[in-house]
Amino acid sequence: MKKKTLVPLIVFLLGICLVSLVVYKTDTHEKEQSRTTAQLNATTYGERIKNEITNGIEITDVLKQLLISENGEINQFDTIAENIMSDSVESVQLAPAGIVTDIYPAEGNETGKIDLIHDKDRGGISIYARDHHTIVTQGPFV
Repeated sequence: MKKKTLVPLIVFLLGICLVSLVVYKTDTHEKEQSRTTAQLNATTYGERIKNEITNGIEITDVLKQLLISENGEINQFDTIAENIMSDSVESVQLAPAGIVTDIYPAEGNETGKIDLIHDKDRGGISIYARDHHTIVTQGPFV
């Protein structure tokens, strides 16, 4: 009689062990899949951000070359800015001596014509860019 009651108990315990192993393996696999997905997402978004920054720098370089070739003047700024704009750039601004004189697109950016050097939010980075002859990105400002 003891043998008959032991067999179901052993089968039950083995079943519990087997189910526990399957649950553990499934959980481990799902965690690994989540980690892999997160890593791929981070890589994808990182590349997208890098490309957008590079695109913005290329636009700035085009404007720089225009300024050099035209002795510091850009005629038809709106037309040129419209042609070089991309989805990753919200606006293009000219700021001789640190004062924004031209913005494309003008609509919605009317308040952007400011003195960057003396602005409380933008002054530090603008002075750094001027003093180190480097390109900086800033914003968004709310």
